[in-house]
Amino acid sequence: MGDRPLWQALQADYQEGALGFHTPGHGRGRALAGLGIHLDTTESPGLDDLHAPEGVIAHAQRLAARAFGAGATFFLVQGATVGIHALCLAGLRPGDRLALPRHSHRSVFGGLVLSGAVPRYLPPLCERETGLPFAVDSSGLETAAEGATALLALRPSYWGTAEDLTPWRQAAERQGAALWVDEAHGAAYVFSSRLPDSALRLGAHAVVHGSHKTLPVLTQAAMLHIGASAAGGTDGQAVARALALLQTTSPSYLLMASLDEARCRMEEEGEGLWHRTVERAQRLRKDLNHLKGIFCWGEEIINHPAVSGWDPTRLLVVLRGAMPSGYAARKWLRRAHGIEAELAGPNYLLFLLSPFDSPDADARLRAAFRDLSLEADYGAVAGRNRISAFASGPLLKAAYGICPETVLSPREAFHAPSRWVSWAEARGRLAAEFICPYPPGIPLVAPGERITADIAETVEALRRAGAQWQGAADPGLCELFIIDE
Repeated sequence: MGDRPLWQALQADYQEGALGFHTPGHGRGRALAGLGIHLDTTESPGLDDLHAPEGVIAHAQRLAARAFGAGATFFLVQGATVGIHALCLAGLRPGDRLALPRHSHRSVFGGLVLSGAVPRYLPPLCERETGLPFAVDSSGLETAAEGATALLALRPSYWGTAEDLTPWRQAAERQGAALWVDEAHGAAYVFSSRLPDSALRLGAHAVVHGSHKTLPVLTQAAMLHIGASAAGGTDGQAVARALALLQTTSPSYLLMASLDEARCRMEEEGEGLWHRTVERAQRLRKDLNHLKGIFCWGEEIINHPAVSGWDPTRLLVVLRGAMPSGYAARKWLRRAHGIEAELAGPNYLLFLLSPFDSPDADARLRAAFRDLSLEADYGAVAGRNRISAFASGPLLKAAYGICPETVLSPREAFHAPSRWVSWAEARGRLAAEFICPYPPGIPLVAPGERITADIAETVEALRRAGAQWQGAADPGLCELFIIDE
């Protein structure tokens, strides 16, 4: 048989048996053992049609709406991204204003291109040691919301902080605007008293879930929920029309079935499953915090006035002192212990805990970090680094706190003439493509924004530290498309 590089790479990765603390949330298939490939089919009699649901798909979506507390629920087969795009296309017109955090996922920028709306950005509040954004500075919310058609909150953050939605809801009510919430990482919240409140319960008019990120769901499967209240002007029929335009006409039945299965399982077992996962997370934090050079975020994060809740199943490990960079530590953990983190940053690693992790997951993670702590400590004491590949570089504490100058709207930038230049020539110019460390998918620069000296220095430092990039034609950022002014 001929060369099949992708298939062979997937098989090799599975056979390697690495322990994954990352998405998707089905525990490398452990939660979906009965969902076989033989169920991959098309719109046959009795199986309904996602674009004109009247039978089993319509029934499954109604059951999901009931479970999540929504007025209507739409199944998504192209991730939370298509849900964000659909909201923007359905609810915004060219020139409309959308108030949103500057640290939103790059999918929102696609929604702005599709709709022609203009962003009104809110700067983030960043945690001091890591520079990670965990909420917006709500003091500017009224100004950003003035004249806005919709407000789009990000809750929770990738790191598990759940922002207080009260100021957002009040600002939306005063403006007569819709309140949408990107709750991509919070699909489990409605099923557990140990997790933050769900945005639908807190009064959001529409919520998008990246269901596959945390629930036992196949990658790309997601949901868009319209709030039970008709207030806020989020038209379910308009959303349905937008989804008919944006989603494939050949949706995967495996993806949709995994959404249905996960909803049923969470209703029946969710409280217990997530209770045990939270308990695991607390024990892991306590044990890891005893190791030299390691600190895990904990309940103290909710002491910040902008944060109303926190998802403890997100294990954010901060590396201190003689520890290597997060990028280097991630590679070492995979090579030396067969452990894969969700993401790495200059001085942190993020691990997602799932109810469907393997039984030995926590013991392996503890052992790996004990080894890492000893390796780093020994290297510092001996005056040499035994893990020679761990060139940490400067730690970046303000990467996401930079709010670039927006010169062109996302749609204007998308259609503007562009040209290819070297990275050195790009400084001071308007970006025509994203400069986006991935994960988490938060753009440092979006199309239409100016590449300042501060941004250029941040990019260069991240590149030296080992960051990966998404959204640019050249993944190494040696060259970049800029707008031809």
